[in-house]
Amino acid sequence: MTTFVYGYDPICGWCYGAAPAVRAVAELLPVRVVMAGLVVGPRVGPSANMEDYIISASVRLEAVTGRKPSAAFFDWLRKDTSIAASAPPAVAVHAVMQHAPDNAAAFAHALTETHYRDGLDPNDPDAYSELLAAFAPDVNLPDIHDPDLAQAAFAEGRRIGLRSFPTFYLEQGNRLQELPTLYDPSALVDYVSSQIPASA
Repeated sequence: MTTFVYGYDPICGWCYGAAPAVRAVAELLPVRVVMAGLVVGPRVGPSANMEDYIISASVRLEAVTGRKPSAAFFDWLRKDTSIAASAPPAVAVHAVMQHAPDNAAAFAHALTETHYRDGLDPNDPDAYSELLAAFAPDVNLPDIHDPDLAQAAFAEGRRIGLRSFPTFYLEQGNRLQELPTLYDPSALVDYVSSQIPASA
């Protein structure tokens, strides 16, 4: 069986940009999300500290993917209480991966898109109720601030050496093949299709 493995971080702007391409691949192959933590350890802190970087990066993000953070996202980012941290939303994604795996990629996309489009606060447990109702109604949200759950969420990505987000792989048997990071849906689907053996 061939699987598309998506090296993802919930608060990664480039993962927001990649969502349409990964959705297109999901029409072709199963998608499995893996995480390793982009904003962890000393990187965690007030989100407003990242504003200049995000504004600068957003210019290239829009040029490459056609997507950019919304005004609602920047309203969230500028609040004194807003913290940039990958672990809380990763715990939420991992819970869906464990209990509703067929919906995990769709939940991950929706989470990142709601963050960048609508200003969802990924550190607020109450912010997940609508997403869970839509994609994983039988999943109970765990304590998203539990550090042990965060380590479990990041375990596979760290095991395979995931360091850049997004990163795309094809998994065929025991072989993990890293792919080019293509953001155009048609280009990514065409490339993935070219790498799948005819017998797969």
